[in-house]
Amino acid sequence: MRTKAVILQVLQKKLQSSLEEAERDYLLAKESRDSDTKSSAGDKFETGREMMQREMDKLSASIDLLKSQLNKIASIDVSKSSAQVGFGTYLITDAGHYFMSIGLGKISDEFGDFFAISSDSPIGALLMGKQIGESIELNKRKINLISML
Repeated sequence: MRTKAVILQVLQKKLQSSLEEAERDYLLAKESRDSDTKSSAGDKFETGREMMQREMDKLSASIDLLKSQLNKIASIDVSKSSAQVGFGTYLITDAGHYFMSIGLGKISDEFGDFFAISSDSPIGALLMGKQIGESIELNKRKINLISML
């Protein structure tokens, strides 16, 4: 059975893996930038260093985002249940299973697929505050809320 604790572990593992990869790529880009030796073609050297610096800046922003997402999901109380959809709610609908947290999209685990969505997403915004038995309409399709944890 899928529980919120299991779901959080799946999300944390996915985010941690992405964070490690981004940190590794950042170090490789830094090494590449720092090991580039100046040649007689000075402009080419500066252009290469600037490209590596831009890549490092992009990776640094990704690292910050991933750390922020890890902190955000760490704040979810797995023992808390609610009568209304909110942050940290696991929903079962007739259109699929959703976890209201951060927007990571489709996640697969040993129990099947679910979608990690944020309240800023179109479906997340519609689901916020709903209760079991209520429905939403998204893209002319009715989605019924069957149960939630």
